[in-house]
Amino acid sequence: MKPDYSVYPSMIRAQSGLIWLYDNSSIVSTFNASFPLDVSATKCNHLSICLWYIIPLLSLDDSLGMQYVLLGEYNKWTAVRQQQFIFIVTDIEKNQAQGIPSGKVPIVVFHSALKLAATE
Repeated sequence: MKPDYSVYPSMIRAQSGLIWLYDNSSIVSTFNASFPLDVSATKCNHLSICLWYIIPLLSLDDSLGMQYVLLGEYNKWTAVRQQQFIFIVTDIEKNQAQGIPSGKVPIVVFHSALKLAATE
């Protein structure tokens, strides 16, 4: 059995932000130099799949310092695909994510004040 270990952003050349397990976007954690990803050898081994997504928080540029992250489609291997989301506009008055014109997909968004919000 291999030991448990911690992964810090600097170890994988990642930005600080949020991290979540691919099959559970309802639990997001802070990922930075003070809050690493703790990997359990009993849960992540040659018999299991352990895949995490890491994404930096985006600022809404408002007076309250609110931040958000588009977590994307939940329970997908690739949660945010370039073909699915053409662009994301960050604007205080109308924040929006524009997807493909004919597609409707359930997505999860993290907001620093509201926490998680899912669409159908």
